[in-house]
Amino acid sequence: MIHELGKHPLIQNTHKMLPGRRRNFLKTGTACAALATGLLAASLAQAQEPPITLAQAEAPSQGTAPSSSSERPQSQVSTFVGSLIPGFQFDAGVNLSETYATNAAGISGNNHDDWITIGGINLGAHDHSRRVSFDATYYGQVYYYARDTQATQFTNDLQALATVVAIPDYLNFVGRAFAQPVVISNSGFATSSGIVSPNGYRNGYGYSVGPDITFRLGDFATSDTLATYGGAYFTNPAGISGTALIPGVSGPQDVVSRNLTETLQSGSDFTRLQWTAVGMFSETDRSQGLFSQKAGIATLQYAITREISLLGTGGYEAISNTTPLTRDVSGPVGMGGVAITFGEDFAFQVQVGQKYNSMSYLGSLRWNIGPTSVLTGSATDSVSTPEGQLLNNLSSMTASLNGTLTTANNIYSNGSTSSLAAFSAQSTGSLSFNQNIARYQQVNIGYAQDFERDHANITLFGQRLTQLNGFFLGSPVTTYWGGQASLSPDISRLTTATLGAGYAYYQELGGHSKNFNVSGQIDYSLGPQTRVYFRTDYLHRDSSQALQSLSPFTGSLDDLRLTLGLSHQL
Repeated sequence: MIHELGKHPLIQNTHKMLPGRRRNFLKTGTACAALATGLLAASLAQAQEPPITLAQAEAPSQGTAPSSSSERPQSQVSTFVGSLIPGFQFDAGVNLSETYATNAAGISGNNHDDWITIGGINLGAHDHSRRVSFDATYYGQVYYYARDTQATQFTNDLQALATVVAIPDYLNFVGRAFAQPVVISNSGFATSSGIVSPNGYRNGYGYSVGPDITFRLGDFATSDTLATYGGAYFTNPAGISGTALIPGVSGPQDVVSRNLTETLQSGSDFTRLQWTAVGMFSETDRSQGLFSQKAGIATLQYAITREISLLGTGGYEAISNTTPLTRDVSGPVGMGGVAITFGEDFAFQVQVGQKYNSMSYLGSLRWNIGPTSVLTGSATDSVSTPEGQLLNNLSSMTASLNGTLTTANNIYSNGSTSSLAAFSAQSTGSLSFNQNIARYQQVNIGYAQDFERDHANITLFGQRLTQLNGFFLGSPVTTYWGGQASLSPDISRLTTATLGAGYAYYQELGGHSKNFNVSGQIDYSLGPQTRVYFRTDYLHRDSSQALQSLSPFTGSLDDLRLTLGLSHQL
């Protein structure tokens, strides 16, 4: 399912024409109320630092573009959303590397080392005009194993975002697409660099497309009607066994999603008291049946002072499935909280109350500490399928001023993008694909900064998942939590370094595992378009006795990888 209620101002700016105006990343007033309503009516797409995908693990890094349009002559700036990209732009690069892996298959026990030759291409296309905005990046990789511990693998990693302004200020058509390897279980096959066994991932593809219609009802209200149609599809990579190797992990399955959302938001006639009303209809069609959600939600925001407002939300949400759920999650929604805003650089809100017939906590935070430093956070509560989570994350994709595709939380207040951020449709540390409908309660906190010579990114994440139907092992309530950090100093004009570390705790499948990873990379520039790099990755997983006895592929493991590579931009 793709939910885009309560869209963040950054996401809205990717398809609104704002020539000559400074982008406002933290709107006050009605935007706070709209965001609160969106958190309740549907899940906010995850805005967190994503995991390294199979293709991204060996892809060359991208440079940082200028941070504002003032750094280019005005004649070179596109009139579409103040983009820094004039007209059409295409770039390409190639990458070749050799990796030594101590555990090439990513399994516990009887580890086999191997030499992996990796070759790939990276492509980027950007087209910005008065009515059209298009940004896409693609990484294609081939992995050849010298000792045949794995079949030769081919992976695709694509992100694309397009907006067509059909009628300025009234009608836009927005499309998003992704293609990437999707890890089916972090408690199963795993390696230090993310290049897992064919039995540990599936080739995933997904898209969403539809019109966004906006108009004003005088000064009384504004209306936003958003309709999307999308789907997620999966294919088996070469070398897959064709059988389920881990009990309770069936892997992802194809789904089709249909969504319609109508949002009414108070206009300039309202000052101290503002309101937002949202109606939502969503269907997810899959082999197990039809999963549908309907909701009507209203939020009131009353400003006590210029900085502090009270929030109140009420409505009703109905959730149904072809096969009845194990617990009733349809019912009234009633929550209350507070919103705190200081100018354009700080916005915080939290609401507590009842949703899905139990206690619920929702919130959001954005603090622009500096022009290239930001602290963000979110607490969301939604009911979805594993594939629905991928499409929810896809709806958070947005483009920065220089055409980089990322999430809103990774864009700084000056319009530039965190140099250590990337977009992934799969959430960091996601649990296994078991094909069950579940309630997802998630908390994410992220900090990103880019100074002159130092770059950093820190992410903390946690999730509580409650199974609502189907077959599962262990408790119906499973959790994961953890964090990851990366630091990249510019050692000299030609040399950069990147250090990373992460920890994650998974409680699922009747047991638990603890994953710890570290990485380091040195890049040396041989010329303006060519660089050589050396990288090392290490992963250690400690599985409980229950997981070790579940399957030979869910036990404890270690993997060390050493990589020497060369990349060149054409």
